[in-house]
Amino acid sequence: MNYDAPHFVPSDSFQIATYADGPVDGQPILLVHGWPEIAYSWKNTVPALVKAGYRVITYDLRGFGQSSAPADPVHYAMPQLVADIEAVLNAYGYQEAIICGHDWGGSIVWHAARMISHRVKAVIGICVPHTARAPAPPLKIIEKRNGPKHYFLEFRDRGAEVAEMFAKDADGFFRLMLRSTPPGAVADETFTYIPTQFEAFLKAGSPELKGGVLPDEDRKHFVEAYLRTGFETGMNLYRNIDVNWKLSEGLSDRITQPVLMISPEGDLLLPPALTEPMTRMCPDLERVNIPDCGHWAMWDAPEALNGSMLEWLERKN
Repeated sequence: MNYDAPHFVPSDSFQIATYADGPVDGQPILLVHGWPEIAYSWKNTVPALVKAGYRVITYDLRGFGQSSAPADPVHYAMPQLVADIEAVLNAYGYQEAIICGHDWGGSIVWHAARMISHRVKAVIGICVPHTARAPAPPLKIIEKRNGPKHYFLEFRDRGAEVAEMFAKDADGFFRLMLRSTPPGAVADETFTYIPTQFEAFLKAGSPELKGGVLPDEDRKHFVEAYLRTGFETGMNLYRNIDVNWKLSEGLSDRITQPVLMISPEGDLLLPPALTEPMTRMCPDLERVNIPDCGHWAMWDAPEALNGSMLEWLERKN
């Protein structure tokens, strides 16, 4: 996979940077990254899928990497994000594909499985489970439970200020964010206060940290990508959470395609127990937990992740 030479696909009035590898006659699988990530996040997953004979396509979400990064949040609602998947499939000539998403990519593929079901053969979710529609706007629920310092709310309410702060030490940001989960760690009430944590990190002089999962050379790709787009455009995903909730009214919670849900046991924000409701919404569901692995599964435990994906794909496709 050559991440320095994307193939650009038009979607709306924007350009989506895509990357493809594997035999052109192989079964297509589309990989969708999350925040704060880029297509390069799949570096350790693509080779395993290619070796197994799949045609692997990944892309930078709009607002990320080398894709167009419009400033207005209106361009980042779920219908546009799902439309980007269709645009990529159309550009590569595929009527349907297996789709796999991590983090925000998980949210996107769960929606795509329902909104463009005829284009989705099977679904793999990593970390983020499929959930039923919330009974009220999600950001209101989050504010009531966690207070205004939760990063979802900080991104909505003072995104430009927070983005400027992250950019003061982009390398330090990724050193702080992309780490493994220490044994016995628990998520206290400040776990989701990412801007607050980073502000303290800067005040401490951007110290060395334990548990980083991104090697120095790989981290450079993330830093360069986010310095190109800035950190604020990616926050537009979060600014559309309540918009997406409104737009999802009437959308069935049921996903009929074969589904694999992969949960790292050390994901403090999204523990495996949160996948239990999926058993009532996904009739063809398998769940796999990865031990000794945190949220950044593609870097923290790539062999276990790839093995789980390939074993399921071999049986289901």
